[in-house]
Parts: sequence; structure tokens; C-alpha cells
Amino acid sequence: MIKMLLIFFKIGFLSFGGGWTTVGLIREDLISNGYMTLDIFSNAISISQMTPGPIAINLATYVGYINFGFWGALLNTIFFLIPPILILYFFRLLQNNILKMNRNILMNSLKLGTAILISMTLISFLKPLFKEFDYRVVLIALTSYFLFNKTKINPAYTILLSGFVGIILFNFL
Repeated sequence: MIKMLLIFFKIGFLSFGGGWTTVGLIREDLISNGYMTLDIFSNAISISQMTPGPIAINLATYVGYINFGFWGALLNTIFFLIPPILILYFFRLLQNNILKMNRNILMNSLKLGTAILISMTLISFLKPLFKEFDYRVVLIALTSYFLFNKTKINPAYTILLSGFVGIILFNFL
């Protein structure tokens, strides 16, 4: 259990830019250390997205629970949250010195790192799609992209519609 707690402590320390930057880090550590398979991790992502709250915290809680029960969930969540709280406290102490720094340089550096982490996560989730090409997945993805980017339809409706279309395509065609 201590190894898993340290994994989430490290992830909490390295997480900048939101949940999807964290997902790639979590996936790599959990699968390589045998806490989950890729299939179970994909299901964990789905469950974490459906529950309220940030995806990374939901993942930490879920992974802790399925591996070590209630105490695993609680401690995983705490260990994930400790580093950002400490970092914020540290920056608060140094606030006057940081204000003198060029904030744009710092923010642009963080944005670049965030974009790279999100891209790595996207690529890792797309790899299984190219092993077994399925026109239905491509059809749903392209339709969702069009609806999301070219119309004013609420993204929640796009997700629901994609789910219904997926049920029809995968069960009846």
C-alpha cells in the first residue's frame, strides 16, 4: 500500500494543467506496478468521469478503494492532495519574490509541459484503436467532433448521442 501512496504523492507533485495531464502519469505508474490492467484502467477513467469532482482525485480514490478498500481510498486521496497544498503554501511564502519574476515565462513553460502530457495521454488512448480498426468507432468520433466543434450543441448532448449511437452500432450492425 505504501508504494501506491508514494505513486500518488509523486503524481500529485508532478500534476500541472488539470486532470488529463495527470491521467497519463497515473496510467503509466499503475499499469507498470501491477495495480491495474489497461482495460481496468480504461473503465476506471469512465467511472471517474461520471462521478462529480476532478478526474485525478476520483481516480486516486477509486484506485485506492479497489486495491485496499476504504483506507486505501482515503489515504490515496490525501497523499495525492498533499503535494499541491504544500506547493501552494510554499509559493504563498515566496509571493513577493515570484511577483518580481516574469510570470509569462513561467506560465508559458507550464503550458508547454501540459500540452505535451495531454498529447501523450491522447496517444496512449488512441493506440488500441489502431490495432483493430473499426469503422464504427471512427464514425462516432468524427460525428462527435463535428457536433462539438461545428454546432452549438451542448457537449453533454454530444456525449449522450454518441453513447446511444454506439449502442445501436455495436449491438445491431
